[in-house]
Amino acid sequence: MTALGGVGHDEVRPLLSVPDLSREGLGLGPASTDEAQLAALLASPPFIGKAELTGFSGSLKCGCDFAIAIPVRNEESRLPATLEALSAAMHCTPAAGCAVFVLNDTSDASPELIERWALREGWSFLAVEVSFDRTICNAPHSRRLALDMAARAEPQGALFTTDADTMVGKGWIDKGLRLLSEGYDLICEDVLLDDAELSALPAQVREVGDAERAYLDLCDRLWRYWTRGQASTLAFRPSGASLVIKASSYLRLGGLPTPPVGEDRALCDAMIGAGFAVKAMENFGTRTSARLTARALGGCGDTLAERALSADPECDSRLKPVRLLHEEATLSMEIIGGASPRFHTPPKPSAPMTFSAVQRELQIARKLAASYGLGDA
Repeated sequence: MTALGGVGHDEVRPLLSVPDLSREGLGLGPASTDEAQLAALLASPPFIGKAELTGFSGSLKCGCDFAIAIPVRNEESRLPATLEALSAAMHCTPAAGCAVFVLNDTSDASPELIERWALREGWSFLAVEVSFDRTICNAPHSRRLALDMAARAEPQGALFTTDADTMVGKGWIDKGLRLLSEGYDLICEDVLLDDAELSALPAQVREVGDAERAYLDLCDRLWRYWTRGQASTLAFRPSGASLVIKASSYLRLGGLPTPPVGEDRALCDAMIGAGFAVKAMENFGTRTSARLTARALGGCGDTLAERALSADPECDSRLKPVRLLHEEATLSMEIIGGASPRFHTPPKPSAPMTFSAVQRELQIARKLAASYGLGDA
C-alpha cells in the first residue's frame, strides 16, 4: 500500500465530521493504512465537511494488478447477481485484484452481503459506509470515493468501475487489462441493458436504443470517411457500468469529475481534453439494469421512464443531424490542413434530437453510407 498522494486535492485538514472508527480510536491499536487514506480523502475536496464515516470493513492486499470500484446504495436485491458476475470475471484472469465498495446512505443488508461474498471468495476488499450531505448524496461522489481509494491502493495498476445493479461479462477484467497494455488510458464499454428487464418494458424503449446505436454507428462511418480518418474519434458512449482506467492516468487527471449525474461522460471528456488515449469498445458482455425507478434525478432510470412514456422521447444529446456532422467534418479537415480556425465559424450546437428525428436522419445516413460504399448499420 502506498501513502496517500496529493494529486487533485488540497492540503489535508483536520477531520471535523468523521468519527474515529479506526482501531486506535476504538482502543485496538494503530489505524490501518486503508483507514488513514480514507480519513485523508474525506478531509479533502469534494468531501470535506460533507461526509460522515459510519462503517468500515475489510483491507486491501498490497501488490494487486487491478482494483474494482463500486458505488452502492440500498442494492441488496440486485447485489447477489452483481457479485457473482464479479467473481466470474475475477476467476477468468490470472491477474490479482481487489474491490472497493462505497455504500452511501445505505440502510439495507448490502454491507453484510458484500462482506460474506468477499470472505467466501477470498477476495481482498474494502466496504466503506458513509453518509453524505444532501448536496453530494449521489452516485458520482460515491464512485469518486471508491475510485480514489482504489487508485491510491494500486497507483500503478488498473482501475475498473461498475454499478451495483450490473452484471459484468466474464472477460471484463481480462479484456480491459489487455487494452490498457496496448497504451490506452480509458476504455469505455458499450454497455447493454438486461434483456429480460428490457423485454418487460414498452417496445419503444428498445426501439429508441436500437435507433441510437445504429445512427451513431453510421455517423461514425461517415465521420471517418469525411475526415479520412485524420480527425479525433466522433463520439463515445461511456457508462459508469463499465469503465477501465489506468490508475496513474486517473491520478494525473485529479480524480473523477462529480456533476450531479453523468460522471462517466464527464470523465471521458476530461480524459480526452487532457490528451489521454481513450478507446471505445463494443460490448464485453456487461448487462445493466433496465429499471424505471430512478436512483438519481436525470439518470438512467429517468431516461428509460421517458422512453417508456413519451410519444417522442429525446435521444442521446451527442447525436446530431447529418448536415451538422458534415459541417464539423469539413471544418476539422480545413484545420488539419493548416487553415486558421479564425476564418471559420464553428457549427451551431443543435438541440437534443427526438426519436422521430433520429429515425429520419438514420434514413439519410443510410443512403449516404451506401453511396460511399460504406455498407449499412
